[in-house]
Amino acid sequence: MDQHEQPVETPGLASERLDTLLRALAAEPRRMIYTYLAEHDSASIAELTDVVVGWSSARGRDTDARNWDDTRTSLHHRHLPVLDDAGVISYDAAQRTATLASLSPSTAEVLATITDLDTAETDHED
Repeated sequence: MDQHEQPVETPGLASERLDTLLRALAAEPRRMIYTYLAEHDSASIAELTDVVVGWSSARGRDTDARNWDDTRTSLHHRHLPVLDDAGVISYDAAQRTATLASLSPSTAEVLATITDLDTAETDHED
């Protein structure tokens, strides 16, 4: 941190909770899922797969039908359970639906900051 930077304050958010949120949103597909659910509240795994594949394609990543199946499997077995364990979403594996969890204002602020930084970084890649 240089002399002009101020430390980030997260009032009401314990460092353990902050670590959990940072780990949960460390992977790009999980940031995409959070961003989508923050606007739509809930979605099926098929809808989230379309979002992740579509947004990845828009960001210049190669996508194809096999990638869609791989992405859906990855969401079901890895990404959605991680977000569920972190308390960011509720994932019903049997129904294959995800719903945004009820988040405290400080948690929502941290998640919004992370996704805003991701969006800003993606905008600079163009």
